[in-house]
Amino acid sequence: MEKREDRIISEINTHMAKVKMAERFGLPFALDEYCCLICNAYFNKKIVEGDLNFIQDIIQFFRTIGSLKNLSVLEKILADTDNLKKNMKDLHLHNDFHPVMPDELKNKLRSLHKNKPTKDSFVHTIKGEESENFYAKYARDLDTNWTRNIQRFTSLNLKKSAKILDIGCGFGFFSQIATVNGHEVDSIDMPNASPILKEAAKILKIKKHEFTVKKKTPLLKFKHKFDVVTAFQISFNGHCSKDLWDVDDWKYFLMDVHDNILNDKGSIVLAFNMEHTNQKLFVVDGEVVALGKKSLEVFFDPFFINLPNMPPTANKVTACLTKDAIKMACESKIFKKRSFSINASKVGKYGA
Repeated sequence: MEKREDRIISEINTHMAKVKMAERFGLPFALDEYCCLICNAYFNKKIVEGDLNFIQDIIQFFRTIGSLKNLSVLEKILADTDNLKKNMKDLHLHNDFHPVMPDELKNKLRSLHKNKPTKDSFVHTIKGEESENFYAKYARDLDTNWTRNIQRFTSLNLKKSAKILDIGCGFGFFSQIATVNGHEVDSIDMPNASPILKEAAKILKIKKHEFTVKKKTPLLKFKHKFDVVTAFQISFNGHCSKDLWDVDDWKYFLMDVHDNILNDKGSIVLAFNMEHTNQKLFVVDGEVVALGKKSLEVFFDPFFINLPNMPPTANKVTACLTKDAIKMACESKIFKKRSFSINASKVGKYGA
């Protein structure tokens, strides 16, 4: 088995130690940087049989930070060579690997916490988290924000390019991650979003449409339908307030998605925004109810999913419904049978 010089192996091991430390302390961008460095500095010149363990580890690290393009190149090399056992003549990477987030963008995003707060930066609805510049936290801690959205993206387990509608895109990381991994993404956020969120979407070049989701109101219509609709940490359903949506409100919303938004094989993922450090738990008849109403838990119960790498407390806050499941849920005998058919009454700004 062909190996590298001991000096070179020592160099690679030093870089790998930095990668593992970055993973341990939740620093995805540092992890990505050193993985790309190893590939560009050593594998671009030559790949030898002794590199197998390094490459297998780096594949897992690239998966962790959502660098699926780089990951797929390495996986193909291992597949074509039967784990570096054959076809090894002149084997090397043909192109440099690039980090998922260039330094220029990271620096711009990190600086957004300096943006002057406005009335739209205030958050008053979440007890214990009232802040005049609530959304600055996303700029101050890009690493945690990126990791959370990687988990959201990988949980979709998309096998081929998809059209995605991201409702409530916020800072824009999920839309960015899906886009750089080859998916076509449209994003929605309310017109009066915090300036920090607006500026982040501009920096990341998110294809964002301003629209506020309201009770018993059809969604913005597009010229095409979507394979996946996502809504993470949603607040449009009146969470943590007296205006919390009930079953009939969700039926209207879901049937609109069914009729006008989703492709025939499409699905929607809803992650309810019910977890805050200082939030008083919803207790109904002595029982903690994650969604605030027992009727909602019964309605969504068949569709709750457990996301990988998420804490047990995240149970019953994420639901996934296929287009067929939406109709089944809205016509369920558990509730008074009632279905809606939502048709656009006029051509919207982006087509009907």
